[in-house]
Amino acid sequence: MKGFGEKYKNPEKKKSNSNKQTIKDQILSKAFKQHSQGNLQEAKKYYENFINKGFLDHRVFSNYGMILLNLGELEKAEIFTRKAIELHPNYAMAYSNLGGILKDLGKLQEAELSTRKAIELHPNYAMAYSNLGGILKDLGKLQEAELSTRKAIELKPNFADAHYSMGNILRDLGKLQEAELSTRKAIELKPNFADAHYSMGNILRDLGKLQEAELSQRKAIELKPNFAKAYEALGLVLLEKNKYDLSLIYFSESAKLLNDQIENNSNDQRFKIISKAKIEHDIEQFEYLASKNYDVKKFTDLALLYKKVALEINFPSDTSLIYLNNKHQSLLKDSYNRILHKLESPKLKEEVINNSLNIEQITNDYFSHEFGLTYIDNFLSSKAIKSLRDFLLESTIWFNIKQNGYVGAFLREGFANPLIIQIADELKTKFPKIFKNYPINHIWAFKYDSRAKNKKSSLRGINVHADFAAINVNFWITPKKANLNPKSGGLIVYDVEAPKKWDFDTFNNDEKRIREELKKSKGNTKVIPYNENRAVIFNSNLFHETDSYEFKEGYENRRINVTLLFGRRKDN
Repeated sequence: MKGFGEKYKNPEKKKSNSNKQTIKDQILSKAFKQHSQGNLQEAKKYYENFINKGFLDHRVFSNYGMILLNLGELEKAEIFTRKAIELHPNYAMAYSNLGGILKDLGKLQEAELSTRKAIELHPNYAMAYSNLGGILKDLGKLQEAELSTRKAIELKPNFADAHYSMGNILRDLGKLQEAELSTRKAIELKPNFADAHYSMGNILRDLGKLQEAELSQRKAIELKPNFAKAYEALGLVLLEKNKYDLSLIYFSESAKLLNDQIENNSNDQRFKIISKAKIEHDIEQFEYLASKNYDVKKFTDLALLYKKVALEINFPSDTSLIYLNNKHQSLLKDSYNRILHKLESPKLKEEVINNSLNIEQITNDYFSHEFGLTYIDNFLSSKAIKSLRDFLLESTIWFNIKQNGYVGAFLREGFANPLIIQIADELKTKFPKIFKNYPINHIWAFKYDSRAKNKKSSLRGINVHADFAAINVNFWITPKKANLNPKSGGLIVYDVEAPKKWDFDTFNNDEKRIREELKKSKGNTKVIPYNENRAVIFNSNLFHETDSYEFKEGYENRRINVTLLFGRRKDN
């Protein structure tokens, strides 16, 4: 929430013989009227006219900042909102709005301070309490987020957005029944609240109510036809219902919508955030595509453009995430994190999992481990791994940027393809004792570069965590000749499960608390070295992390792993 819920009031007309004052009042009246009616482009014109004439009014700067935020111009939005505060240091709405802008800029600590200032100035400011809840949620302070959002609801019981936010917080806390109630209240108060229907669908999926979850996501799409996240969520529901072909249609639509959103001035962070490691990946991929004779001029020109931009950016480190400035956003807007090329990866007529595997031995190995763990060499058929490797090397779908320098590809953004679904489904068929009747939960891929160094100069991929599933399958794509250290580069699986009472943010992100829990290890932690076409199958609730890795330089040598999740934590 950004504070858009405040009602805009026309300024009191002041009697003045001054023509200048009359013009000022007329512009203000028209600007506030257009803004209150939701005509943002018209309001923007009047605000700009007001500002360009040199007039000063804290409400104008604050409102104009909100419009800029809505248009995705975050840096300008921050500047004008701060000007509103300079003009009126006790203007609570501007502090609350600034908190929303800083949140979108990723400056969460500053966002928290600004929003708390709004509450200090206006102790009964329900919108600010709700906004603060969202910021605290992003900071991982879920209990504080819950308290702040409850305060917003206490102050304003029919505040639909706050009930919706509460549902999201309670879901993250693992309180699914309470989350469902809060989200239903938001929908009761605002029946056409597309985001609330989307959240309801996610909660119902978590509760295993797949039919209701599907209906909720379809309602969200009906209300907001360009709602990319709802298409992805519907795809996940259909994947869990084993409606694979239909799920691929919705994942494809999600990717198409996300690909087009920048045309509509989207606030999507994927078009704005970059790192040195990420831009170097894109340059190498463009050069690789040109070398394969795919649209040679286009990809050669893109590689040169990205090299030019990279030289103009002062990156703090290889892995630090920064915002592209307006100039660079403009230069890259037609290509950055866009699906410019996607290789077909169809379902194969033959089996994709190596048919020479000893199913009984692998199954016995899995269950001989205290919690469930084994690994398989020569996992996929030669045809399947080549097809998947080509897809992952050539498709421009690597949009997710991580702090440790690696990049990710997800179903919603173009990774979904018939082959990867075939691999996941065939696993269930070949190993029924391991996978039981667990549905496919989620699928993604990560790609690493050994040159990317963070501030500590360590080469680690994913930090220690557990996943929101029953069974995890992690398999590796890159040729083994690329690995410079055959004893590492793979996966560390600890002999410690994440406590079932922990919420997602704790078992996935709270490294300090996880390290404390790992002290309970019995010393049977398994380090599984990297090998091409090796798959690790394990109880997804076990803590695990990427081992240190060192691979050769060169685009084709980047370490690639694919993760398949089945079932849910509660199923174990």
